[in-house]
Amino acid sequence: MERADVAEEREELTPTQALRIAWFWWITLLFLPFFVFLYVIVDVMIGSGVENPAAAEAWFIASLVWTGLGVPTAFLLRSVVFKAYWTGGVVEPRQYLRGMILVWATIELAGIISLVGCAVTHTVMPNILPAMVAFMLFAPLWPSGRAMIDPVGASEDAHVFRHPR
Repeated sequence: MERADVAEEREELTPTQALRIAWFWWITLLFLPFFVFLYVIVDVMIGSGVENPAAAEAWFIASLVWTGLGVPTAFLLRSVVFKAYWTGGVVEPRQYLRGMILVWATIELAGIISLVGCAVTHTVMPNILPAMVAFMLFAPLWPSGRAMIDPVGASEDAHVFRHPR
């Protein structure tokens, strides 16, 4: 088969299906750091490792750099993927999934990097702080799917445009 035939055979993803997939990813990514956190707490509490404050500070700075650079970059890339939404259209379901999973994964990776820093250095502070920030960024970004079904209108047209909520 040719490449065009394969693309035609691929089923079209509906907004409802995309929203279900998005909820699956969001819930999975919501609980993943929780289990890593439980492991870290058990490891720090009963582990036989030696605390390494110098390494903890270096890991803390590295996780802050990732959070400070990676998360805004992910939001920027999502806005590129969601270009149709900002110009008055709707986002295709596959593009919605790509954009949202990119942002979610970046935020979650920031939290997991911080938690791994806790485990590696056998300390809780200061590495738990970026993990908490990552959780606070992630939690309110649940999938709504509005970008797939509710166009906001062109920002240049005052009669049609309304600010997204």
